[in-house]
Amino acid sequence: MAAVVALVSCERGYSGGGGRFSGANLVNDQRSQNAYGEYSFQYETSDGTYRQEEGSQNNGQLTRGRYSYTSPEGQPVEIAFVADHGGFQPSGAVLPVAPQLPYQRVQTFNH
Repeated sequence: MAAVVALVSCERGYSGGGGRFSGANLVNDQRSQNAYGEYSFQYETSDGTYRQEEGSQNNGQLTRGRYSYTSPEGQPVEIAFVADHGGFQPSGAVLPVAPQLPYQRVQTFNH
C-alpha cells in the first residue's frame, strides 16, 4: 500500500512538504524487502533527482545509500550516507566542514 501511495503522490506532484514541484515524472522505481528485515529501493525522476538506499538488521538497523538533486541555484548536489550504530553519517562536497581545533586534543582516562 505504501508503495502505491508513494507512486501516486509522485505522479500527482506531491512536493514532500514545502518544496516546489518541478514538474518531473517518475522514470524508475524499484523496491524489495525480505522476511529478515533487509530492504532496498531506488527511484529516479525525469529531472535527474535520484535516491538509492539499502538496509538490514544487525543488532539494530544498518542503512546506507545516496541521493542527488539539483539545488535551486542550479548546482548538482550528491550526498552519500551511512546510518548505523554510530548514528547518521552523511558525506558530500556541499556539506560544511568544521574548522580544525586550535589545539591538540588529548584524552586521558583514569580507572
